[in-house]
Amino acid sequence: MMRYDKLLKSRPSGIRAAPRVMGPLRAVARRAGLVWLDLDLAGVADRDAFLRRCATVFSLPDYFGRNWDALHECMLDFAGRGLPGAIVHWRRGAELARRAPEAVTTAFEILEDAAAYWSVSGRIFLVVVDRDSVTGLPLLPLR
Repeated sequence: MMRYDKLLKSRPSGIRAAPRVMGPLRAVARRAGLVWLDLDLAGVADRDAFLRRCATVFSLPDYFGRNWDALHECMLDFAGRGLPGAIVHWRRGAELARRAPEAVTTAFEILEDAAAYWSVSGRIFLVVVDRDSVTGLPLLPLR
């Protein structure tokens, strides 16, 4: 079994394939004081629905413009909330990947940029993506 406590000490950031069993990772994240965000994309089939879901999951401000530029800005602002780090569990996104693959690609670019921004301050911003949520996108395993 993966030693997530050791992994999290290395401050991983970015987008990775989710482990098959999430419980141990979630438990270690909780002990480390990291925020766990469940990005459940069930019923999300297009860009607009994705942006609405993000507004809810990330508690984005009322002025969030519900477009890609606004999401990018808000994800960088999210890092400024003083959180020690965050893990986002991207799940049930198969419909979005099938019906709007360009939305998934753009979302991943934004989340990767946010992860790089968090890393500069030594904090974790890790997105773990269930294997059945995307097809055709190579995701590195969580190691």
